[in-house]
Amino acid sequence: MNKKKDAFKTVGEVCQILGLIDNDTGRKKTHILRFWEKKFKQAKCSVVHNGRRYYSSEDIKVLHTIKTLINDEGLTLNKVKKLLNEKKDKTEVDSKIDKYINQEQLKKIKKIISEIKNII
Repeated sequence: MNKKKDAFKTVGEVCQILGLIDNDTGRKKTHILRFWEKKFKQAKCSVVHNGRRYYSSEDIKVLHTIKTLINDEGLTLNKVKKLLNEKKDKTEVDSKIDKYINQEQLKKIKKIISEIKNII
């Protein structure tokens, strides 16, 4: 059974979407989602029904942002909290995070260029 794109997703489905799967065992890393829910107020699921958590598309976007900032950008939990808490409006948060990521990527690129120049 295929769900509609905007349908609420289960914990397992969100793990699949975010790539939170153990490479060795193939098990879903649901504990990471539960951890993020405790640490980030923005990472809360939308609906809890009979003890099961369901996530909206917006919830998944927030979780994807958290995953990107922690895993790809290497930010600490406190720095991610600060970025998510700085602005109340979601679009402002997204643009702030995009700007931060772009600045961090620019710094990395400049460092690589500098290292290449030193080699040459």
